[in-house]
Formats: sequence, structure tokens, C-alpha cells
Amino acid sequence: MPAPTANTTTRRLTPVKCIALILLTIIVIVGITILIIWLSVKPRRPIYTIENASLHNYNMTKNDHLYGNFNFTLKAYNPNSRVSIYYDSIEVKLYYNSEQIAFNNAQPFFQPRRNVTYLDLYLSAKDVVLYGDVARNLKTERTTGAVDVEIKVRAKIKFKVGIWKLRHRKLKLSCSPRVPVSSTKSSQTCPCGVDL
Repeated sequence: MPAPTANTTTRRLTPVKCIALILLTIIVIVGITILIIWLSVKPRRPIYTIENASLHNYNMTKNDHLYGNFNFTLKAYNPNSRVSIYYDSIEVKLYYNSEQIAFNNAQPFFQPRRNVTYLDLYLSAKDVVLYGDVARNLKTERTTGAVDVEIKVRAKIKFKVGIWKLRHRKLKLSCSPRVPVSSTKSSQTCPCGVDL
């Protein structure tokens, strides 16, 4: 009785399958490498607060032109033990009742790992015309001894991990401090919302 014959077919890798397998292997290796780096670095979001808010040389003319010097200290805390930050450009705008009343640029700086940096912000309102309710609300609020404002900060930042500098990212801060009008009153620390 003849032995049954088995049809054996050998599977060969075609060039397309070979290229696909190589690409899949490279993607898996790169993904695992990125995951290992991320787990070893454990990046955490920086924390920002406004401190020492003050208003000096306030004057509102009869025709509702505002003059005043708003001073703030922005406290930037980098909690990362392996990530430092380059702040390449910093734009600061001051709003009252959604109306921009002052603008300034802050000096670029470098923030090392696990560091607290204090940045003094000086914003001058010079001959800013306030209309209708905005002027009236500012006058009323000033009589209470403090003024609620909004500070918006936009910065181009770059993270540095070891010897690698990552690409630029946009940092947006929104802070709503209460600014005392009287020099005898001290301001409270105000946390900032961070969009990164």
C-alpha cells in the first residue's frame, strides 16, 4: 500500500512582505524607546503663580483716560528633575473687563531643573481710553481698595532633556489676580491656568 503523500508548500517572503516586516520592527523599537525615555524622564507640567501684585500712579481723567503702573511677580516652578526649559520669547498682556489696557515683553530666560524663577512684570497703562461700563466699573471697583484684572502670557518655550533640545512649543498662561490699589494692602498669591 503506497504511503500517503503530503502536499508541502514552502512559504516564501516576498519583497513587499519583507519591507513591511522591517518597517513594523522599526516602529515597535522606536515606540519602546520613546516609552522608556518618557518613563525615565517622567515630565511634569510647570506651575505658575502671580505674586506681589500692585498698582502705582493710578489716574483716571475726567474723559476716562487711564494711567497707571501695574507690577506683578510671576513665579515659575519647574518640578522636573531631568527637564530644563528655555523661554525664548514672552509676551504679556493685561486686561480689565476683557479690554486690553497694557502690554509688555519680558526678557527671555533659561530655567534649570527643579528650579523656582521669579520674573518681574511691569505693565504701564498710558493714556488708555476706557469706554462706558468699563470705565465706570473700574472707578467703582477701585473704591473697594482692589481691582480684578486678567494677565495673559504667551511664550515660546523649548524643553531640554539631557543633551537634546526638543522643538518649540507654545505656552499660554491665564491669571486673574486681585490688585490692591493701596500700598498698605498686600496681594494674595494667584494660580495661573496653563495651556501647553
